[in-house]
Amino acid sequence: MDLSLLIANDSADCIIVDPYTDEDTDIIITVYGPYSKQYDDAFKKDQAREESNALELLIDLTSDWINLSLDGKELDFNRANAKKVYTMDSQIVKRQVERFILNNKNFLPRR
Repeated sequence: MDLSLLIANDSADCIIVDPYTDEDTDIIITVYGPYSKQYDDAFKKDQAREESNALELLIDLTSDWINLSLDGKELDFNRANAKKVYTMDSQIVKRQVERFILNNKNFLPRR
């Protein structure tokens, strides 16, 4: 086996799926994976808090996004907007990103 097939990427693109059609949208959220230094740093930061904060951890694991807008206005990627997106009532985007991060295969090379 070629070991290059086991070298994980630091980050990967989570394509958000439309819950009505089950089709991919054009929204792409880039997140750090479990094999990255950023992932380790985010968990160390979370452990240093008085209380674990899943929302702050998710924001720390998010590195960028494209094609994300709200009420017709493009949302720049920053911590405040990430918090806004991840705390929306439906939490559809949050749940999809969380599940994506938890699947280690998303950060491995495609076969």
